[in-house]
Formats: sequence, C-alpha cells, structure tokens
Amino acid sequence: DILYRMENGTNRTVGQNRIVNDFLNWLNGGISVVMNWNSRSAVLQTLSTVNFINWGDNNMFKAAGAFANQKQFWKDFAFIFNSDMLRQRRAGLKTTIESNELMSEVEGAVNPVRAAIRYLLRVGFTPTKIADSFAIAMGGSTFYRNRIKTYEKQGYTKQEAEEKAWLDFQEL
Repeated sequence: DILYRMENGTNRTVGQNRIVNDFLNWLNGGISVVMNWNSRSAVLQTLSTVNFINWGDNNMFKAAGAFANQKQFWKDFAFIFNSDMLRQRRAGLKTTIESNELMSEVEGAVNPVRAAIRYLLRVGFTPTKIADSFAIAMGGSTFYRNRIKTYEKQGYTKQEAEEKAWLDFQEL
C-alpha cells in the first residue's frame, strides 16, 4: 500500500463502503487534530535549519561568516521567507495526507462539528507552518549567500550566480 499512497497522495482507495470511509475520516481527523495542537512539532521543525550546512561552500565556519554579516543575512532571510516558494508552502494544509483528506472531506459541510474541526485545522497548523518557513529561511540564508559567492568565484555574473544559487537552494 505504500506505493499506492505515494502515487495517489492518499492513504485509502476510493470506495463506496460507508463504514470504512467513516472510520478513515475519524482516524485521519484524530491524527490531524492532535498534530494541530502539537506545539512540539513547531519547535522541532526549527531543527531543520541545519539541513543547509554542508562540507563545502556552506560549512559551519562559512555559514557563521555569512550570519555575521547581519545586514546581508536579514536581507536574504526576508527574500527567502517572502519567496513564492515559501508562501506557497505556508498557504495550504497539504503538509500531510491526513489533513488534506480531512479538509477536502469537510469542505462545505453542514455538520457544525466537522466545520469546527476544519477551523481548528486551518488555524492549528499555523505555528508549524511558520516554524517551517523560519527554519528554511534561517538555514537557507547562509547557504544562498555562500553559494552566490561560490558561483561568482567561478566567473558567473552576480545575476547568474543569484539565479543558480536560488535553483540550488530550491533543490536542496
């Protein structure tokens, strides 16, 4: 079932069995509601800041050097945090299969309980989404700046280096 879930973005097949569908809605709803109030997930999300450290042009020392240039660091941080990529990442609740399925299931529901769950999901994942963007922008700022420097040393123009560094950042 793992391959089916990966290919289709869902943890269930489309079926007509009401009992199975209700059970899966209940299961997905429970997981989503617990995750929605799990502030630990937001805090743990910030650990991904170190994902951008490497053994090359953004090693710990070069990252510290890029961070030391506070004026440039915060410009890069704002650029990344406000990028279309991160805005799109924060926009939807497609972070997990469970929340996506639940949101599509209760969309436009007349049932007030489901409407309440929908609201809780919408606002509940906000800390995790913000922490995710914060971690990416925080770690990515030094990576982006150091990768620009690498490309400029290789003879690229500033604009070419920025474009290539941005693509590398997005890929990473």
